[in-house]
Amino acid sequence: MSKFGVFLYEGFQEMEFWYPVLRLREIDADVVVIGVDGSEAASSTLGYPVVPNVAMKDSRPEEFAALIVPGGNVTALAENLAFRDFLSKASRRGARIAAFSQAASLVPGALVASTTDDVPQCMRTLLKEFAR
Repeated sequence: MSKFGVFLYEGFQEMEFWYPVLRLREIDADVVVIGVDGSEAASSTLGYPVVPNVAMKDSRPEEFAALIVPGGNVTALAENLAFRDFLSKASRRGARIAAFSQAASLVPGALVASTTDDVPQCMRTLLKEFAR
């Protein structure tokens, strides 16, 4: 199965992060939590910390068949040139990118879940694309 990356950043939305991570783990997919700001824990909008598997700076865009950007407080993401460059390189190499809620505006051409309620359907669509 393909390798999936889920971005983690300060102020991420809990359900939009955990739903894809747990859904991917449930099907034994190779899922990696990528820390946008490094390998230290990032706190959600409600203050719950999560430790990434790897720092973004230690990852390569070509490693991933798909990348997921959960919504949340995306202001810092919008200004993070390394993050935007990572997504751009991954997209140019053919990686499928999914962006949820507030993050959708950061990723033109992404598979989008406009609200948290849309995340399950977006994940079903993403998984069908990789089941072929």
